[in-house]
Amino acid sequence: MRYPKPICLPLAGFLVILLIGVPVFAANPAAKPVMVSVKGGTFFMGSGENRVTERIHEVNIRPFLISETEVTQELYTAIMNENPSAFKGSDLPVDSVSWFDAIQFCNILSSRFGLPMAYTIVGETVTWNRESKGYRLPTEAEWEFAARGGMNGDCGQIEKAFFAGAAGSAENLQDYCWASANSGRTTHAVKSKLPNQLGLYDMSGNVWEWCWDWYNDYPVNPTSDYTGAAEGKQRVYRGGSYFNNINQLRTTFRIWDVPSYKARSLGFRIAQNG
Repeated sequence: MRYPKPICLPLAGFLVILLIGVPVFAANPAAKPVMVSVKGGTFFMGSGENRVTERIHEVNIRPFLISETEVTQELYTAIMNENPSAFKGSDLPVDSVSWFDAIQFCNILSSRFGLPMAYTIVGETVTWNRESKGYRLPTEAEWEFAARGGMNGDCGQIEKAFFAGAAGSAENLQDYCWASANSGRTTHAVKSKLPNQLGLYDMSGNVWEWCWDWYNDYPVNPTSDYTGAAEGKQRVYRGGSYFNNINQLRTTFRIWDVPSYKARSLGFRIAQNG
């Protein structure tokens, strides 16, 4: 599904500040986000649902942390001193953020809590220091592994994936997800549905979530710590939203757009190295 394109805003204003190493702190206090530890392991990413974009391949994941919820408007506003969301509410997920906005947020959040920044930004080129303990976006492999429940979920080859939290059935969508069938075409408070096997909320539905990766075809051979293509023009986002039907809430469903893209159904959650 595609959405109307937003006007792209220049990045230069915040890039200079970040690159010279001066932390940019908002005036409002911010609570440290709750991060869930995900045990590493091997799983078969993708499904047989779409053998082109979701080609099944083996991936080894090292341990990592991922936020319990999507980044809320309360946290985003406390860090960034602004709230771009179309749907307003402190406990609603932030929406209408670009991939660049999410990267900026991660760097400033890291500085707020005394962590090294995960990203170096030069113009529109973003380099990820993979050894940094700072906040960052999850990779697409990490996101899918977490959405499927990690080692607590289904790590094997699957012909069809359901939404996050589903145990082989799509019948209890209303218990786990905000989707087109029950959302009233709006976002809802995080943690207002049941979590998946790892205790993560809204991995399917509410808002789409940006990932680190450039979009490309999946590799054919087994990989370790897959971080996506080395370059590209579009970044991946995952999970479906309040606006989408159940098929687009599947844990293996992929969608992508240019990193400046914004939509009222698009937000993000954060990760850290384990």
